Parts: sequence; C-alpha cells; structure tokens
Amino acid sequence: MFQVSCPFDLQLEFERTDEGYPSVRDGLNASSAVRQLDEILVVVAEDEWRFPDRPMLQLKLPYLFISDEPVYMSQLGPFLHHKTPQLPGTMLGGRFPINIWPRPLMWAFEWHDVDQPVILRRGDPLFYVLFETTPQDRTIQLVEAKRTPELEEYLNLVTGAVNFVNQTFSLFEAAEKRRPQKLVEPVDR
Repeated sequence: MFQVSCPFDLQLEFERTDEGYPSVRDGLNASSAVRQLDEILVVVAEDEWRFPDRPMLQLKLPYLFISDEPVYMSQLGPFLHHKTPQLPGTMLGGRFPINIWPRPLMWAFEWHDVDQPVILRRGDPLFYVLFETTPQDRTIQLVEAKRTPELEEYLNLVTGAVNFVNQTFSLFEAAEKRRPQKLVEPVDR
C-alpha cells in the first residue's frame, strides 16, 4: 500500500450559478496556487450524484500507474491518517486493472455538508493505493516510466473510450486485445 499526497493547497467552496447549476470556487482566491480550477476539478453532472443533496467532485491528478503484468489497483481513503478538521464528506474509492486500464488518477469526493469548505493541503494524504498481484505475496516495485509513443497511443485509446461509454468495465477484454505486450519502459536515472 502506498500513499498518494495532495499536490496543491485548495479551499473548495460550493455555490450555485445564477442559473442554478452546481459550481465550486477556490476560497483561497488570489493566494491559491491553482490558477484555473476548472482544469483540475470536475463537478460531476447533478443527475449522476448518488444523492440529490450531495455533490460529487473529481480532482484530476498528475499520477498514472501502469504495469506489464496483471495487477489490480485499489484506491482507498486515507484511513491511517486523522485529518483536522475532517473533510465534510466521503472519498470514493475504486479498483481497476492497471495493466489493461491505465488512467490518470482522480480523487473522487462526495460532499455531504456543502456549507463546510473542503480544505486540502499540499502533502496531506488524499488516498492510498493498494496493489493486488498473483501470487499475492509478490513484491511491488514502483518505477518512473517513460511516456513512450506506444504508451501515449494506448492511453489515448483507453481515455477515448471512457469519454463515450458508461460502464467501462465491459471494455476491459477489448482493451486487453489491443494492448501492446510491453508498455513500461523505466526512466534511466
């Protein structure tokens, strides 16, 4: 299990536009390290929320995990860290095979109390990632990989499918058939 930390400071505040649409702003205003919040933060469409009074957010992160062998990755809330003040909602986890479905990671959050800001601090744990292999006692080694043309092409294939299809788990088999055998090329350091 590995910790993924927040790459920037944010103080997210919920509001509605004049037309009634859900919106989020950064309460840090001019002191924010993020210039264009809409480039890193997505407010999920209101009809996709699990509960009508709980907005769902997705924070785009600069992290991507991929493997040339079968590996499932699970995103879990940072249950070993106590945050003060606690977040006014729930981090939503997920699980997917990083060997056939590599995607830039997102922090998904369901906002239960929109009157309270979501305060994220650079370096604080956003979530943990847990890797599952076969056999289960295999050691996991993380290496920085090159973004080769072959990897970029495969990422575009997977990302393109996500933009147009719900229930993308049904596409794993097709993606696996189109995947080159080797995509991980470690960076020489």
